[in-house]
Amino acid sequence: MKNVLTYLVLLVFVQNSFAQNITLTGHVLKNSTKTPVMYANVSIKGYPVGVSTNEIGEFSFHIPHNYYNDTLLVSAIGYSTYECAIGELNNNDSLIIQLEEQIYELENVVVFPEDQLKGIIRNVTKNLKKNCPNHRYMLNGFYRELVLKDNSYTRLIEAAVDVQKPGFNSESGDLVRVNELRKSNSYIDYDWKSILMGKIVGEENYLLGILGKDIVTNKKRSYSTKEVFKNDFIKNYDFVLENVSMIDSVRIFEIRFCHKKYYEEGRSDFSVMLNHWISVRENNFAVLKYVSKLQIVKEFDKSEIVNFEDNCIDKHTVYYKEYEEKYYPYLFESTNLIIAKHANEETGEGKQYMKSTLLINNILTKRSKYEKVKQKISSPKDLDLYNQEYKYHPEFWEHYNILQINPIFKQVKEDLEDEKTLEEQFIENGK
Repeated sequence: MKNVLTYLVLLVFVQNSFAQNITLTGHVLKNSTKTPVMYANVSIKGYPVGVSTNEIGEFSFHIPHNYYNDTLLVSAIGYSTYECAIGELNNNDSLIIQLEEQIYELENVVVFPEDQLKGIIRNVTKNLKKNCPNHRYMLNGFYRELVLKDNSYTRLIEAAVDVQKPGFNSESGDLVRVNELRKSNSYIDYDWKSILMGKIVGEENYLLGILGKDIVTNKKRSYSTKEVFKNDFIKNYDFVLENVSMIDSVRIFEIRFCHKKYYEEGRSDFSVMLNHWISVRENNFAVLKYVSKLQIVKEFDKSEIVNFEDNCIDKHTVYYKEYEEKYYPYLFESTNLIIAKHANEETGEGKQYMKSTLLINNILTKRSKYEKVKQKISSPKDLDLYNQEYKYHPEFWEHYNILQINPIFKQVKEDLEDEKTLEEQFIENGK
């Protein structure tokens, strides 16, 4: 009898815990055309928690019940921000949120004089310290790695992570704590050349790699971006204003920049160029989006074995949102080649590459609110996350905020479940 009572008490407790969560799922669409709004930020007004829409505008947001009386915000560059009381949307599993597009009339767009464009860049650089968090903070996030061979998926990793960032005043690196991880079997195709190359250059933790693409809030840079937002930035780079859009009546400048040396080398046999884009708010010169693309600029037919999309060898995107008058990254995306068997040199078939995503669910700025990540327990940078051992807890994932996999990616299950279901693979690889 005592065991039965204990079981009933636990059952009621678990049911009440789940009941305290509010789950919002749905689509974010452009009001005029009913087309999806990709990577819109879905959050709670005045708080750092949130998720993002995927490539077809889908989202799923598990919200603690204490936010019931607060306001849902949905924002994206080029649109007016949507607001609605969460209580009015409670547990609606078919939300259709329509954003009103803000179009900057072409007749109002003038060709910016070079000095005015460089003035925007100077103001971005000048205001970085004001717009970026200066002290250490914590990001709670969901990370996903998908490896493909042409259009078929060969490996999946999903992880719940804590990212401790040092703040703009420090050149220290990010520290990462992996709290939960689940992974499929791996069907990456290797040959003796790729195995040898892997032994020579070593393994890479792609999670830390994607974090390193944030050149806005990080002072620590790679060799290729070491001059960006530094003293010689304007002198050594060319800048082009490519577009002007709006968000809540504030103009957003989309500026492309490239190192001048690439134009010189591009005239010879040099066939790739590293292009960068930033989307900048006019009112405070904060960066809302950063994109980098290592693009093939000529001899396209000779580059089929490395060209995966948009003539790219490497592509990275970081989105930023405002919280307490500072701007934090909320979504990272990366596509890059991996060390594996090369594609067929004649047909280009057999390209193996990775699509990785890091979605930030929460931002913790007060030291008392998070447990510090120590260097000795941080996920190692020279060990593939797939080869790091973590126990799988299926119950954890039931109410965890993840980035929705769009219908194109739903073939992941079909591709990877040839021998066993994904759940069986998660259990087997997470013992």
